[in-house]
Amino acid sequence: MRYLPKLQQLKVFQQVIRSGSIRGAARAMNQSQPAVSRTLRELEHTLDTQLIVRGNQGMALTETGRAFAQRMQFILEELERAAEEIQQINQYSQGSVAIGFSSLLALTVFPALNEGFKTQFPQSKLLIKEGQLSVLLPALREGRLDFAVGTVGPGFPLEDLVREPLFSAPFGIIARRGHPLAHATSLEELHEARWVLPETDMGYYPQLQLSMGGLHPPFAETPVRTDSVVCGLNMVLQSDYLTIVARAMRAPFGLQDKLCLLNIDTLPQAEYCVLYSQKSPLTFAARRFLDL
Repeated sequence: MRYLPKLQQLKVFQQVIRSGSIRGAARAMNQSQPAVSRTLRELEHTLDTQLIVRGNQGMALTETGRAFAQRMQFILEELERAAEEIQQINQYSQGSVAIGFSSLLALTVFPALNEGFKTQFPQSKLLIKEGQLSVLLPALREGRLDFAVGTVGPGFPLEDLVREPLFSAPFGIIARRGHPLAHATSLEELHEARWVLPETDMGYYPQLQLSMGGLHPPFAETPVRTDSVVCGLNMVLQSDYLTIVARAMRAPFGLQDKLCLLNIDTLPQAEYCVLYSQKSPLTFAARRFLDL
């Protein structure tokens, strides 16, 4: 192949696929049918292959057409992202970043991060999705998130993602102040406790389950399962439940006078990392937020 395809040829081929016919593509692009057909022939000549077969049932992609269409779509999407990124750099105040992370970041460092980011990008759009990594990964892989922050356990399918380590977070058990078990110093003393625990079984939660094996029997009452921080905290404050959180968020929402951290240090640390797609590099704005 002596020459690379032209951008206009790629756009025409893309529209033919979307419209399902040359006539439909010509109408969508406000061009004549002969012009669209000519552009397709030029693309096929450049690639030295037939991309489309025309028959009684309409048009269909050849095997090489299907292969090229998949690569071409990624190329066009990357070109669009590149153009947007250049605009972000030139304007230096606009752009959009979509990020997913758990309540740990939401309740600790996010307000300061937001202030630092908005100082650099005052007109930027910032979308935050809070959730466990099991919820965030589909959105990340579908391109609805620029990156996600969470914990990754053994056997996690990450072949299509870049992983950068961020920080370690030790965990602890919290109760309301005045709880009958507030002065416990070992897991064995908690065998009669009522628990509200995370719902997900990904990340560091399998490690927590192993640690909770120190309870004999493991639980006198089946734990309530929820990933909702508000629900869990209300159970702790109102119903004498215990829960496990990162020590950094032992007093969320200014509740330091109502919550206490038990003096038990046998729970594991969670290793947090940032995840983003291998196929698409982070935009200028997303990388700036991550640098912060």
